[in-house]
Amino acid sequence: MTEEIDLFMDYLQYEKNFSAKTIESYNKDLLQFYKFLIDNAETESAYETDAARENDDICIGSITKTDITSFVEFCYDRGMRKSSISRKIACIRSFFKYLHRRDIIPQNPALAVHFPKKEHRIPKFLRINQIDVLFDFPDEDFAGARDRAILELFFSTGARVSEIARARISDLDIAAKKLKVTGKGNRERMVFLTDSAVNSLKKYFSLREKLFNESDDTIFINCHGKTLTERGIFYIIDMRARTKGLFRKVSPHALRHTFATELINRGADIRAVQEMLGHKNISTTQVYTHTTRDRLKKVFDEYHPHGKNKNRAQ
Repeated sequence: MTEEIDLFMDYLQYEKNFSAKTIESYNKDLLQFYKFLIDNAETESAYETDAARENDDICIGSITKTDITSFVEFCYDRGMRKSSISRKIACIRSFFKYLHRRDIIPQNPALAVHFPKKEHRIPKFLRINQIDVLFDFPDEDFAGARDRAILELFFSTGARVSEIARARISDLDIAAKKLKVTGKGNRERMVFLTDSAVNSLKKYFSLREKLFNESDDTIFINCHGKTLTERGIFYIIDMRARTKGLFRKVSPHALRHTFATELINRGADIRAVQEMLGHKNISTTQVYTHTTRDRLKKVFDEYHPHGKNKNRAQ
């Protein structure tokens, strides 16, 4: 099975052009499935398995639907989220579909494995007053100007942290107020800058030029003039949020969620928001309609004569 996993990883990288992070996630899920089968192949276990162990490996042709459903049961017993289990099932199904299409296995054991019902989790986002608090810090020095530009760029574009970390100055058109980013599957798209984001970037670049004589084309650098990593961006946003005493952990993704939530709430077309976020499927974007429904319910309760606030002063 390990050889087949390696073949599948090469397929994802060289034929499907998946990102390194996505490939790592697929590999992790498949290795967890492999370890589950190895541990259960020759030991008595609460989980029923058919897979045969051979030369310290699992024979790929011996894996059945029972093995996969037992692994799903194992994941449930470990308290994993339904979303995580769905991701693992999707990974396993893609793996066996690939093997079957390449005639590596005679039949696909994952065909009839079903996904669990989705959890309706509301994405974490900030209110506008919290955004104002988060952005309220001095930006007269390099670190302050850079951090303000980072926050402004996330809130202006709704981009992913990986997209911002890899963003190049050569892909930035300040005059036209737009930036080209590369998202999942190496798909490029154009995102747009607010006037506030443009002003923050100009201030940051001005201070950067005075301090560093470097040719790094990445937009954001650290205080040593080196490319700022995704982890560095996470740290900066979290640090700025903690400094302001915001009660929730703030991540780059929270700013992406806030961007989408505000656009939907203010009447933006959901398919336009889908394109701006770089979502492949509209269903991924639809999760942001929750706040629209929440606000409609609030208006209903406030103004309907039999609503919760029906005793409101006339």
